[in-house]
Amino acid sequence: MPELPELTVFADNLSKAVVGKEIVKVDYRGKKSVKVPTEELTRSMVAARIDKVQRVGKQLLVRLSNDATLFIHLMLKGGFVLTKTEELQQLDAVILAVSFADGSALALTDPRGMATVALNPKRGEQPRDGLKVTADYLQAACQRQPNKMIKALLVDQEVIGGIGNAYSDEILWRARISPKSLAGKLPPEAIDALVEAIPAVLNEAVEEIRRRRPDAVSGEVRDFLKVHGPDLKSSPNGARIIKEQIQSKVTYYTEEQKLYR
Repeated sequence: MPELPELTVFADNLSKAVVGKEIVKVDYRGKKSVKVPTEELTRSMVAARIDKVQRVGKQLLVRLSNDATLFIHLMLKGGFVLTKTEELQQLDAVILAVSFADGSALALTDPRGMATVALNPKRGEQPRDGLKVTADYLQAACQRQPNKMIKALLVDQEVIGGIGNAYSDEILWRARISPKSLAGKLPPEAIDALVEAIPAVLNEAVEEIRRRRPDAVSGEVRDFLKVHGPDLKSSPNGARIIKEQIQSKVTYYTEEQKLYR
């Protein structure tokens, strides 16, 4: 599933490709993935221009010139294709196809059909973005759920936006904290290590993805990760990587990481 680093790159590349373009046609095929009638989605989009594309947590926000907003969640395998209108019919697993006045097009695809599109959703208080987590915020979050494993807290999108299974493992390894540590048992120095590791890992990943796939609008680039991956046997320091199911998440960690209980 794309996480904050991939989605940041996707949003930047989509912005370069489609912001300012006028929408002339909308073809919505994901009948189970939108909570409004197809006709309303079309009516809200056609004749509008795309004003902004940005990442919000683990979703992408598309804001239109008529103030309508779309929130797109790619789920496990969703992604985008930048193409021409006449080539849209050649694509498989299209959920949403948007044609522009200049003949270009953007398609949201998902072979599993799970990617979702929400039009003008009601949104309450938003979680702190992964790149804006402070020590005070994280300490308070840990105190509210003291018996929650720290990995589960990091991937909770109601607490921190954007971090998923893969990057939580990388962050915890960088901070040298076991994923099975209890949030309420983390001492101040562990909180500080996490607050330092979170932006460091995420920003480094954004730059690595940009370097390897500068035009990416779909897929995952993970072969540079340090511990999260089925083919990795040891950390950069030589410690054996342990693979374990932790609260429904396939988790990778090493004995370098301290357990706080």
